[in-house]
Amino acid sequence: MRAEGGETRLSEDLRLPKPPGFIRSYFNRYPWVLDSLIAAGYVVPMGAVSLVAFVASLFGSSPFTDDPIRSTPVWGLLMLYTTAAVTVGLLFRRHVPFVTATICAAAMLVSAPVTNQIDVVPMMFALYALAVYRSARAAWLWTLIASAVGIASTVLSDPFDLASIVGYGVLTTMLMTIATLVGITFGNRRRYIQALLDRARQLARERDQQAQLAAAAERARIAREMHDIVAHSLTVIVALSDGAEASIERSPETAREAVRQTGITARRALTDVRRSLGVLTEPDGRDGGGGGVGGGGAAPIAPQPALADLPDLIASFRAAGLPVRFTTSGQPPADLPLQVTVFRVVQEALTNVLRYAVQVTAVDVVLRYVGTPGGGSAVSIEVTDDGVDPGRGASSTGSGRGLIGMRERVAVYGGTVSAGPAGSRGWRVNATLPSTPHDPGGPR
Repeated sequence: MRAEGGETRLSEDLRLPKPPGFIRSYFNRYPWVLDSLIAAGYVVPMGAVSLVAFVASLFGSSPFTDDPIRSTPVWGLLMLYTTAAVTVGLLFRRHVPFVTATICAAAMLVSAPVTNQIDVVPMMFALYALAVYRSARAAWLWTLIASAVGIASTVLSDPFDLASIVGYGVLTTMLMTIATLVGITFGNRRRYIQALLDRARQLARERDQQAQLAAAAERARIAREMHDIVAHSLTVIVALSDGAEASIERSPETAREAVRQTGITARRALTDVRRSLGVLTEPDGRDGGGGGVGGGGAAPIAPQPALADLPDLIASFRAAGLPVRFTTSGQPPADLPLQVTVFRVVQEALTNVLRYAVQVTAVDVVLRYVGTPGGGSAVSIEVTDDGVDPGRGASSTGSGRGLIGMRERVAVYGGTVSAGPAGSRGWRVNATLPSTPHDPGGPR
C-alpha cells in the first residue's frame, strides 16, 4: 500500500498526462481500422455517384450535367477509376501522403462539377496526413495547390459564374487551411512526443552504460584488492613454508616460528578476503552471518590497511626471509585513501621482490613525506633491491595485474609509477603521489 501511495504521489508531482481513452488507444494500436473507415466513408457515397454516372453514360446522358463530354461512357468509367484510386490513396495516406495528395487533387478536376463538394474531403485528409507524417512545409505547399485546383475545377465547370468561382474558392481555401492547421497541431505534438520518447530511450541507454561502466570499474577495483591480498599473502606463505621445511631438521625453533607466521599471514589474508567479498552481499559490510569465505561465524572485519600497518607488513616479509630496511622522513598524510594507496604500492613492490628476485642481500623501502603549501603532503615511495632476476625485465609468470593495479591506484592521485632495473643488479620501483586526488571524472 505504501508503494502504491508513493507511485500516486510521484505521478501527481510529475503531473503526467492522462492516458488516451479506449477508442483512441484502439486506433493507435490498429491504424488500418481507422483508415479503412475513412476510405469506406468516402467510397460509399462517391461510389454510388460514380456508378450512377457510369450507368447513365451508357445511355448517352448524365444526371449531373448537360456537358456532352461528361455524358460519354469514357467519362463514367474515368469517374469509377478515380473513385477507386482515391479510396486506395486514403487507405495508404500514412505511408504515401504525397501520392495520396496527388490523386485527390486530380480527382477534384475529374469529378468537377459533379461531386466537387465531396472530393474536397479526401483532399483534407491528404493535407492532414502530409502535416502529421511529413512536414508543415509540405502541407502548406499542397494547401496552395489544392486551393488552386479547387478554383480551377470551378472555372472548368462554369467559367462565367464569377460568384461561384469566388465563393467556392474561398470555401475550399478555408477548408484546406483548417485541415492543414489541425494536421500541423497534431503533427507537432506527435513529433514532440516522439522526441521525448527518443530522449527517454537515450537516457535509459546512457543510464545502462553508466551502470555497466560503474560495474566494470568496481570489478577492476575488487580485482586489484584481491590481487594485492592473495598475491602478497600466498607469496609470503609459500616463502615461510619453504623456510620451515628447510629448517625443520636443523632448527626446529626457526621452523616453528615460520609455521606460526604462516598461520598469522593466512588468517590476515582470510580476514581481508572476507572484507573484500562481504561488502558485495551485505550493505553493512557483513557476509550474511553464515559461511562467508572460509565458513564459520561472522568474524570481525578489519578496516582498510593504513600507514600504521606498514611495520607489520615489513615484519611479515622479514619473517619470509627478505632483509628489508624501512626508513621514513617527514609527516605522514592524514588522508586515509592515500594511506591505503601507499600501503598497497609498498606491498606489491615487496611481493614482486619475494616472488622473482634471487640472491637478495638488501631491500630498501624509503618513504618521503613532503609538505605542500595547502597543508597536505606529497608522498614519494622507493623500493629497491639488489637481487638477481633475469626474467623480471622480460616476460614473467606473473599476471601483470600488480604493476597495472599499482599504476591505476597512483593515477587516481595524478601520480606516476616507474619500475625497472637498478643498474647492473637489482630492481627499483619509484612512485610519487600528490596530496590531492586527481579525478577529473568526479568522485568514485
